[in-house]
Amino acid sequence: MFFFNSTKDVNAHCHDRSAKLVTLDLSEYNDCKLEREDQQFMVGLHPWNTVDDEMYDTFDILSTAITDPRVVGIGEVGIDPLHGASVERQEQLLRYQLRVANEARLPVMFHIVRRYDILIKLFKELKPVASWAVHGFRSSPEVASQLADLGIYMSIGLKFNPETLKAIPRNLILLETDELPDSAIRDVITAVAQVRGRSRRVVSRVARENLRHFLNSGQKSL
Repeated sequence: MFFFNSTKDVNAHCHDRSAKLVTLDLSEYNDCKLEREDQQFMVGLHPWNTVDDEMYDTFDILSTAITDPRVVGIGEVGIDPLHGASVERQEQLLRYQLRVANEARLPVMFHIVRRYDILIKLFKELKPVASWAVHGFRSSPEVASQLADLGIYMSIGLKFNPETLKAIPRNLILLETDELPDSAIRDVITAVAQVRGRSRRVVSRVARENLRHFLNSGQKSL
């Protein structure tokens, strides 16, 4: 379970090791040390790192990681036709991680480039028991509507499509800094508030509540 000790707990996807919630590739997990006592992790095989023929050792790390009480989700995982292995291979590796997520009742954060058709297909096929979210969401309002119909969260960083942001339902918006420092979340809140026509305080509160619901959606079983 993700514990909220601060009104600043709104960053849903961040690689800054000082953040409250840190996203780690599986290759980074074993060597990662806690920077703060309340720190928690999302771990997964990034689609860019799918070029190795042999993934057994990598998924051994995943099997260990999901039993770690600090691990509250799987991610970032997904499909990127511009990097990594073939899309077919990426989908095969993604399916394995999604089955693990379902068994452990963990939410999943996705890296998806172009292939939202695969995401939607897998959602309908696998019927996840915990929530899914797409990080760095910059697609069209039409895609946002398709994801919203499935209850999939969309995480917004500093770069986004303003018309798409307006189309995302209030209860499915997450905020993130990705590769930027955790402190940059203030700038994301400001940018989103301007487009949505809401105060920074309201945007921050909504993002915090949505992140809480997302991370606690499955009630981790391990």
